[in-house]
Amino acid sequence: MAGNTEDRKIQSVDRTCDILQELGESGGSTVSELAEGTDLTPGTVHTHLSTLASNGFVQQVDGEYKLGMEFVPFGEWVRRQSPLYRAAKTEVDDLAHEYDAVAHLVTEYRGKTLTLYEMAGEEAVGKEVHTAKRGRPQTHIHCTAGGKAILAYLPEERTREIIDDCGLPPYTSHTVTDEETLFAELETIREQEYAINHEEVVHGNRAIGAPVLDDDGTILGSISMSGPASKWRDERFQDELVDAVVRAANSVEINIHTADRSP
Repeated sequence: MAGNTEDRKIQSVDRTCDILQELGESGGSTVSELAEGTDLTPGTVHTHLSTLASNGFVQQVDGEYKLGMEFVPFGEWVRRQSPLYRAAKTEVDDLAHEYDAVAHLVTEYRGKTLTLYEMAGEEAVGKEVHTAKRGRPQTHIHCTAGGKAILAYLPEERTREIIDDCGLPPYTSHTVTDEETLFAELETIREQEYAINHEEVVHGNRAIGAPVLDDDGTILGSISMSGPASKWRDERFQDELVDAVVRAANSVEINIHTADRSP
């Protein structure tokens, strides 16, 4: 058979993916807006939307097209297939409720971080910020505790590739934007086995992140916990809270490594 089958693609499926990506990022678009965003003709866009709508993957609301409810079970199926999610869910819940914080389980996905699971304690602050970020992969991971915990354990070549692609933009005055400064911090993270976000994404919010590693040291993801900087400044932050996140990550590693193994 001539040609490399791995390089063969169906153009119409590519177009459908472009439309779905645009709908996800916009939260809702008209046919003309989708045509402009995808460089397709309105007629082509409408044909794809009609097919997607008939299968429940797109819905029309007040003149705009939005992603359909059919994606909800698909997302849950994907998440449940993840050994990392199954091993970490309880640990994330425990962190959130015990420390009234927002706890996260994230993994690297195409140079971004994707939230596999998140839980907020009853009195946790900043829930709205995290909810807004949950729906899409985070492009810039150099300033989050969970993201830095992942970057520290990726091969250096891969980390530099991610930085080259995404840059190091400032979110606050505390964000590290110098590449060599970041690499020095990543070395420290490997030595101490945890990362800190000192108000680098949102003023007033701090976070701790710890890596989850496979048997061979490959990074699988990270667990992180965030809370108010005004309360997370004393020795309790450096001792109790950091230890709690590191222990949770270690427990996840044990859960993964012992899953489905006979005693």
